[in-house]
Amino acid sequence: MIFVDTSAFLAIVNEKDNNHIAAKNFLGEIKNGKARVKKIITSDYIIDEALTRIRYSAGHKEAVKWGKDILASRVVEKIEVGKDIFELAWEIFETYEDKKLSFTDCTSFALMKIKNIEKVFSFDKDFMNLGFILMP
Repeated sequence: MIFVDTSAFLAIVNEKDNNHIAAKNFLGEIKNGKARVKKIITSDYIIDEALTRIRYSAGHKEAVKWGKDILASRVVEKIEVGKDIFELAWEIFETYEDKKLSFTDCTSFALMKIKNIEKVFSFDKDFMNLGFILMP
């Protein structure tokens, strides 16, 4: 099981992203079974953040295209940040005064803790700093 963060989605979509090649290669490994990923998970907060950032970096048309693809995907499980995840995210946000974590990142950390997900497809080192395994 792997959680997909905004930075991975952005790197896949944006050819100018410094992590584009690494993201595309890892996505290929997932698709052909080399990465041994049985379940791909993201959240509604990540979709929200990715849509906004794709719109700003690549334009409305690209954001709509990506949005339609991710929302229709049967491969990516989309989990809503409900009360339990939100409350744990708030605890994490309050706790880490020494780290500049976005609240969206905290919802991802909370979701991963609740769902016992250790691996994350991301280029955001904050995940690694909180004990998760950064992929690729």
